[in-house]
Amino acid sequence: MTNLVRVLAAAVCCLVADSCLAEWGLAQMVGRDKSGKPVYRGQPIDDDLRNEWPDEYEREFQERARQVVAANSEKLARGTTYFESEKRLYGRLMTQVFVDDLRDGALAGLQAEDAQAKDWHEHTEGIDYFAAFTLKHQIRKYFYFGDLLEKDYGQRMFRGAKKWTEKDPLRRPHHAYAKQTGWGPNAKNSWVDVRSTENLFLMRVTSVYLMAEETGNRETTEKYKRLLLDYTRTLYRVGIGEWDSENYHGHSLGPLLNLHDFAKDREVQRAAKACLDWFTAAGALKYRRGGFNGPGSRDYNHPQPFGGSAASMLWVYFGDSPLDEHEWESDEIHAITSSYRPPVAVVKLARKEIDLPVEVLASKPPYSATTSLEADAQPDYLETHYLGHTFQMGTLATGTPTGFSSVNGFQILVDEKTHGSRIVHAIPGPDPSYAGSPQYQSGKVAAENRVAQDRNLAVWLAKNGRSPWVWVVPPETKVSEKAGVTFLEIDRTWIAVRPLGTTKFEKDDKLTAQVSEGKKARFPEHFVLAANGTGKNFCGVAVEIGEPQSHRSFDAFRKAVLAAEIDASKLEEGIVTYKATDGKHLGFHWNDDPHDLGNWQNGTRHDWGRHSEFLYTGRGGPAPLHGRWGSGTLYVEAKDEAFYAHVDDEGDVTFESGTRSEIRKRAGVESAE
Repeated sequence: MTNLVRVLAAAVCCLVADSCLAEWGLAQMVGRDKSGKPVYRGQPIDDDLRNEWPDEYEREFQERARQVVAANSEKLARGTTYFESEKRLYGRLMTQVFVDDLRDGALAGLQAEDAQAKDWHEHTEGIDYFAAFTLKHQIRKYFYFGDLLEKDYGQRMFRGAKKWTEKDPLRRPHHAYAKQTGWGPNAKNSWVDVRSTENLFLMRVTSVYLMAEETGNRETTEKYKRLLLDYTRTLYRVGIGEWDSENYHGHSLGPLLNLHDFAKDREVQRAAKACLDWFTAAGALKYRRGGFNGPGSRDYNHPQPFGGSAASMLWVYFGDSPLDEHEWESDEIHAITSSYRPPVAVVKLARKEIDLPVEVLASKPPYSATTSLEADAQPDYLETHYLGHTFQMGTLATGTPTGFSSVNGFQILVDEKTHGSRIVHAIPGPDPSYAGSPQYQSGKVAAENRVAQDRNLAVWLAKNGRSPWVWVVPPETKVSEKAGVTFLEIDRTWIAVRPLGTTKFEKDDKLTAQVSEGKKARFPEHFVLAANGTGKNFCGVAVEIGEPQSHRSFDAFRKAVLAAEIDASKLEEGIVTYKATDGKHLGFHWNDDPHDLGNWQNGTRHDWGRHSEFLYTGRGGPAPLHGRWGSGTLYVEAKDEAFYAHVDDEGDVTFESGTRSEIRKRAGVESAE
């Protein structure tokens, strides 16, 4: 609760200790650096919960924070408070509290009567403690900005929260919802949003915990504390269920930052930090210069950079982008008003200040594993991710799934001098609007498909000889074709796409217009290359990527690709061998079981069983991210910096930073081969 309201409530609630807290006002929130520029502060935390940052990192962070505030300083945010509309509105209004000319209006907007105060929220003093996206912002509004709110409003928030958490609000019968039907959360008859996608789950459980702890409802506090510790324990054993989502990863950071900043219980504080360390480390692997690379669960086909919440939120911590203008998500306020900073090794990984090139093998859990606390879950997806000097390519053995899925199984991210990074999307399907994932739509993936990858090489086949294929490429791309091979030049990265049982890839004007034109264009200014399968059972592509560090020049790369040997004589059996001129050869043998795909690298078959023993590991040597499946351990290294965290079976957390030589052995780092 706000510090002022804590004083008023102390006599009633016996929260005497809290009544002595100093005011947390605007003077404490915002300071000035030596040049007079604003510096935004999180509430103080103990040193043993802090990842120490170099002064240079903090100066860069504050500059990005000022960009966020400046981007929200033109006019007061307006919008409805119906259901979860505050998911954007409250974030922008909280940011505008830091803008002198907008502050009064922003604070008034944050305290405006909720659209459903007299019905949905009548039992909680008219305060919306239902919708998860609203809850995330309500928590920061109350704990961080609370001393700037009107006294009566702060008291209402406290009283409403006390009623809300006197019992577990999840599925507690609700007077307004009991007779409603339909698919929406209001038809589930609960005092709090029942949806349990990972980001919404985290918004709910962190908010219920914090408000129960704040208002002295101990039974609910203890129940949700155990839930949070068990979630942390599960996260460190199987990884994120909603893994590497370009659309939702950032939305999970907000509620975790709330828990980190405002929990009083030391065990919960440490668990929150552990979760944030994991989410920022996982994000750092896929983040690059303002972009976010696949594969990923819940991929919503955003162009990059700054497509979806992941890149937008992680940019506040990682930066490393030449762009001054961004696509804001409104969750950035949680980062710039928090005391949390990621470990130095995580920042360096995000900025790719690591030994390049490197191949990272990863295993991903079933979607509901973490939210259902399934710490013994087994991997669902097996990923290969190659980080070059100018690009990243990531694939899943299963390819991009058909049916009701939002998983993306193939993606390439490249450096681009103007935008920082760009994404190249592709899919065996007819619709370029869904070139990353089918996004729960039927017919967007033409057939089951599989990908075998070895560093910068990949063979991708669909089990449908007539499958259409589309590639969506950024406008800076130079396209050429020789001997049937399509070459893409994007800044310093060169991609060769060799048809396997398809027509050659050519620009499709109709499909290009579909995705690039109009106010709601999915991929503005991008264009589409399309081909169609000509086989009976299988068709696909072989992909090779080059850069100056590997091939010196584009001409040398093209010459090497055209000299490479491709054996597709058994394509109709799902067998292809691609031999590059540098001696690498990649063999693909189709298997209906993606965990038994024949991925032959220089004559040795990749051991998927060994691969699945790790959350993250390297092939043939250490990777910048490491953790054994089920071990409860996360290790990150970048050059000589290292970070190690462990969560034991009870949810207790230990972590340390230091040099790579000190920590690597303790973390038990090993490679899959």
